[in-house]
Amino acid sequence: MTAVSNDKEPKNRTIEERIIIERDKLLRFIKERNDYIKSLPDIEKKAFIASIEKIKESEDKIERLFLKKKLKRGIDDLLFSLEELPLFGKEYWFMKFTAGDGSRRQFFLMFGRSADDIEINGRYVENNQMINDKTEGYCVSWAYDEIHRSITDDLGFIEVKDERVTCSNNDIKADFYGAFPKYVLDISKDGKKICCLDIREPAHETYNSELSEDFKGLFGYRFANLYFDFNGVLFDKDFSGKCYAQKVIVVGPFMPWKWSRIVFRNGSILTYYIPSIEIGGVEYNIHNSMEFYDAEDKKMHRFKKARVYEYPSEKGDKRWVITAEEGKVFMVMKSYCKESFSFMNNFNFSYVENLVDVVDFQIETEDGRVITLKETGDGLGMVEDTSGFVM
Repeated sequence: MTAVSNDKEPKNRTIEERIIIERDKLLRFIKERNDYIKSLPDIEKKAFIASIEKIKESEDKIERLFLKKKLKRGIDDLLFSLEELPLFGKEYWFMKFTAGDGSRRQFFLMFGRSADDIEINGRYVENNQMINDKTEGYCVSWAYDEIHRSITDDLGFIEVKDERVTCSNNDIKADFYGAFPKYVLDISKDGKKICCLDIREPAHETYNSELSEDFKGLFGYRFANLYFDFNGVLFDKDFSGKCYAQKVIVVGPFMPWKWSRIVFRNGSILTYYIPSIEIGGVEYNIHNSMEFYDAEDKKMHRFKKARVYEYPSEKGDKRWVITAEEGKVFMVMKSYCKESFSFMNNFNFSYVENLVDVVDFQIETEDGRVITLKETGDGLGMVEDTSGFVM
């Protein structure tokens, strides 16, 4: 966690001293935030509270969607909407496409916005009001297609209309549209089509989508995830495989996390998610989960106590060793490409997307099966590295 400050701290401080310093920084920032809210005029304070209630608007809404079997409608409602974000609110779309033909091709599109002014990759993004379901935001798109390809990294506009969300800037126009379970992503750059993908619910798969929310006090999240198949064209070449599309609304800070999604040649998928808070260089896990979807038996296997060990390399091909439940999961990954991002708002936050190959893999399921790369085929995916803190 790195605060924006000109004060230089001695390098010889003890861990206990660093923990106290970092804790005090965080508490001081929270106090300043609370004082700011208290200082707002009554009309703005009421608007702030009302906007939070609107985000949370209906208690148990998700549970009712499940009970009424309206999960599909709920996913589209979230995908194709722009929320009135409260203070500390963030809203973004994240789409990841991984080839299923044994190549290393991967493609990414991310766009979103924040209720607060924020600096992203050195560009200042102002909080702007929505006008006719259109607002300003930020857009990033890149790919690995035998070489690293940067498509866009700049300010842009986000518009939602008629079951379609469009993000555009000086470089690209990206249209995502459709209705569960069929969607299309079209992207043009400088007037030329670079991407046209049909996104479909996988046949014979139970692991395909989810909708969830959790609000505690003033903070929380709501998200929709699609675990779909896709096929189409990227850079004038056939492109097909597994798609991960996500829409998230977060009310609260960005804190460090470890996340990875690996797609194996036979369609199996491994993911882990470990958000944490860092104090004085020491990480404390807030949550810890790992899931392995076995495409052969169509079953989800869950593991606890996931651990991630990172090993930098002078050549740049960083390694990760992943374990869980005392050796029931063992995986080694090596990076072959990466894209880095920085966020600044009172604090600094660093976010790195690493594209990786699976070098070694073995997993023991609860029924005693041992699965290796021999059964799954090669693995390919992304590892996210994050550090710092930003409101």
